[in-house]
Amino acid sequence: MNRLLIVLSLLPAIAGKVGASPHSTDFESWFGGDLVPYVRQQLTTLPRFRGESFRFVVMNDDSPQSQGSALVLDLRDRLRDAIANEAGVHVVWLAGQPGIGLATDSSGLDCTRNHADYFIGMQLEAMTPGQVRVTVKALDTAEHAWVAGFSRVWQVAVTSRQRRQLHKIVADPGFRGKRDAPWNDTETDLMAANLAYELGCKLLKQMDGKYVVAASNIHGNLTTSTPLVELVSNNLAGSHALQFSDANTNAVIEGKANRIDANLYQYWISIQPTGEASGMSVLSANAYVRIPDKHTAAMLLPDATYELQASTSGFLTSFGIVRMSDRRACPGGSQMYSTAASSRQRNGDCFALQARSADDAVLFFLNHQLQNGLVRLANENCARSSLAKVVRINETVKMPLPLDSMHSAKWTAGESWSSNPRADTYLVIAASDSSAARALSKHIESLPKRCSAAVRPGLEGDELRRWLAGLDAIVEHWTPAVDWKSVHVKEVY
Repeated sequence: MNRLLIVLSLLPAIAGKVGASPHSTDFESWFGGDLVPYVRQQLTTLPRFRGESFRFVVMNDDSPQSQGSALVLDLRDRLRDAIANEAGVHVVWLAGQPGIGLATDSSGLDCTRNHADYFIGMQLEAMTPGQVRVTVKALDTAEHAWVAGFSRVWQVAVTSRQRRQLHKIVADPGFRGKRDAPWNDTETDLMAANLAYELGCKLLKQMDGKYVVAASNIHGNLTTSTPLVELVSNNLAGSHALQFSDANTNAVIEGKANRIDANLYQYWISIQPTGEASGMSVLSANAYVRIPDKHTAAMLLPDATYELQASTSGFLTSFGIVRMSDRRACPGGSQMYSTAASSRQRNGDCFALQARSADDAVLFFLNHQLQNGLVRLANENCARSSLAKVVRINETVKMPLPLDSMHSAKWTAGESWSSNPRADTYLVIAASDSSAARALSKHIESLPKRCSAAVRPGLEGDELRRWLAGLDAIVEHWTPAVDWKSVHVKEVY
């Protein structure tokens, strides 16, 4: 079967196009009188197109693009809508485009729904003021060759509003989740449905065996679960691509977000084989998502007096991140770089953890690094013993952090302590009793140390869960002489 791609491309128009018109025409008259009739005639009369499917895209270098000018995307959409109801023409609609359903029916996933035998594409190029050159052509996707006889070029007059649209670059909704068209944090359900679709189709194609995940994983009862994992799991359960059971499980669903830039993350969702099935393949899908910063900005000392709300129990009344006015106060801040002309202080912002207590207490500071595990904070000398701070009743104490140790100067209060946090987390554990402080110090000394801005491998997985179980026993034994609080530096799925 010949497979063709009809292209709406952003490439410069090439010379010698078939049927090129030397004359300019009004945009609306051209759209209804030339473009739509030409494409309709090609798709309904050429034998090679009979029974095939079509997808309308913007192209560059023979490849669909995830973004383009507002004008070319609007033109693409109008052309697609005009052709979609034509008898005998099957148009492929991608998830993420308006009006496209994501749910599966009782028959399960249709993994061919995104496949098109032909892509229909368009190119717009600005010419003289008030003119654009429009190219429409076809490409065989199997052979990756242009289709002879399907290529037209027009020169069309545009309005001032359309000229502005030509210079406005926007994401193509049909490519949501790509780097240039990321999801946003209000589209978690759509993102989860698309990830589940991609992962489900990989499950149906694999030949390693049957993957069985604990039913409780859907409801977020496992430590590896997050809200997005739960949504993906529910979508997979409805598609019949993955088996969920509370017996004979051999896999878990996990999710991780990797920072790409300030607000852009690449989210990975994976099915990880466990136990005897560890030899089976790891299946994964990924999507880009933009998560705007919604945290409280760290404030400059000594003017900053912001505190978290008082704890409902315990004696730690506040814990947060503050900006230090003198970078030399932070580890590494006193280092100088000399040049022939002068010496200058090392670049980087200086932040500190700040805690306040309603009782005399000994404080220990920890860092749960996203994807790198739990460590204890130490000084530049990386002393073997736990680094403790003493705070007096109703006073504050600060724990300076190494320069450049934080990607973000913003934070939010943590409500719980998870063995699999969704963000970089800083914690303070306090003891108002000397015996409790000694017990905590001994337990905390078993954690790997972090002495500089560089992340260090920490406790993760079963090892971390055992450590937390030991901490829980200490807290329970010495209640109410032990308290703790946490802050998240960046929130991700």
